[in-house]
Order: sequence, then C-alpha cells, then structure tokens
Amino acid sequence: MEIHFLDVGCGNMTLWLFPDGPTWMCDCNITDENEDAVMRYLAKTMSGRRNIHAFICSHRDADHMRGIKKLHKAYPLGGIWDNGVQGTTTDSPEYREYMDLRRQLKHGEIQAGSSETIGEVVVSWLHSKDQNYSDANDQSIVVKIDFNGSSALLASDTSYAPWKGKLVRQYGAKLKSNILLAAHHGSITFFDDPSDTQHYYTAHIQTISPAMTLISVGPNVHGLPDKKAVELYEKYSSGSNQGNKVFTTEEKGNMKLVLQGDGAWTLNVGQ
Repeated sequence: MEIHFLDVGCGNMTLWLFPDGPTWMCDCNITDENEDAVMRYLAKTMSGRRNIHAFICSHRDADHMRGIKKLHKAYPLGGIWDNGVQGTTTDSPEYREYMDLRRQLKHGEIQAGSSETIGEVVVSWLHSKDQNYSDANDQSIVVKIDFNGSSALLASDTSYAPWKGKLVRQYGAKLKSNILLAAHHGSITFFDDPSDTQHYYTAHIQTISPAMTLISVGPNVHGLPDKKAVELYEKYSSGSNQGNKVFTTEEKGNMKLVLQGDGAWTLNVGQ
C-alpha cells in the first residue's frame, strides 16, 4: 500500500494507491505556483492510472480543496466524499469551485465509526461531523489506513478537543499507528488545552505512539509548524531505524510511504 504525501505548501494532499487497483486522493492544494510540480509528480506516480476513483475532502477549507477542478481535468474523479460540514471559507472562490464540482459528481458524507475494506487494506473513518464541536476544524475527518498490521493515521486539522473528549476514550489502543500525519500543519492546537495552563495534552500522541510524524507545511504567515508542537512530536515519536522522528514536506519535499505489512514500512523522501 502506497501513500504519497505531496509537497503542496501549507495545505494537504495525499495520494493513496491501493495494491488491488483503486486510487484515492485525500485533500488537494494545487496553486498557480506549484501546479507544474504537482502534475509532474502525479504523472510519475500514477504509473498509467488515468482516474482517481474517490476524492476525500477532510474538511471544506481552501487549503484542502484548492485546485480540485485542475485535478479533475487531469485525472477524472469518480466521486467526492467529505464530512458534510460547511467549513470556514465559504466566501472563497476555492469553496465555490469545490461545491460546484461536488454537485456535478457522485458525492456523499463519511460517517465516523465506519470502515471500508479494499483487498487487504482497511480504511477506518475515526472521526467526522460531530455537533458536539462547534469548530469546523474539530469536525475534520480523521482516518487510519491499515495494511496487514502496518498503518498510517491522518489527523487532518483537529485540535486536542475531539481527541480528549472522544477519540482516545473510544478507540484506545486501536489508534496506534506507525506513521502520523500531524494535525493542522504542525499547529500547537493539537496539544494546547486552554483548560490546563500548566500542561500540554499528550494522551493522544502517546496512544498513537508513532514511529515517525510527518508535517505537511510550507511558507506561511501563521508560524507553522509551531516549535513547541514539533518538540512534542519528536518527544513522543519513537523514531525510524535511522533515528528519524519528524519530517516536513517543506524540508523533504514529496514523501512516499509504503506499508509493507506485519508492522513494516519504508519512507522515501525528495521524490
């Protein structure tokens, strides 16, 4: 099972190549500046695949759906699935473009607690729309991909809140994953619980217990990735065989994760 983390600046874009054939994309952030590089990488990586069978939008923010019509033109999407939450950028051209394409294609909402089995791969949708959380980011889709005991967990833009209030209690040890895609481009909100001014919340990262944490980030005005967040990801990631704990797309470029089964995995950078 291959998962490609594309270098798309301060946004998310991951390509999932299932061993039994289907091709899925989670999020999109194609800009005028990165379009040529992204399309070259996809042309190389798709290896003759002409379609993307499913597009997953973790939440309807511009940096997770920007350029979706460009993607659809190059690799027609079989359908669009998201969390059904309006999002925080409803007045943006990216939002209007996304919703227009969503209406044209087969579409639906992903339900938290559901899963799909594709060959030997299990995709578990751990979190999605939840009216207990007013913040649209905290209703982002959280997904775990497991291939015979090798796994990756994508935290989308969630803060500490759904993890503390629900996910750690509900899933426990099932959250454990080899690779973690850090939340919200390395924001400290994943750890910073305003109700505790003395300690950072870390029960979720300790439960996930990743070997490595990957951060999808690029130049931005928000100070991401946050230095303290990186410090915490490094502290609670056990490290690869080479001792690597945290990589960012800004530093390493496109990254290719191969889940090999039985807990084994490889990560190639600068692809």
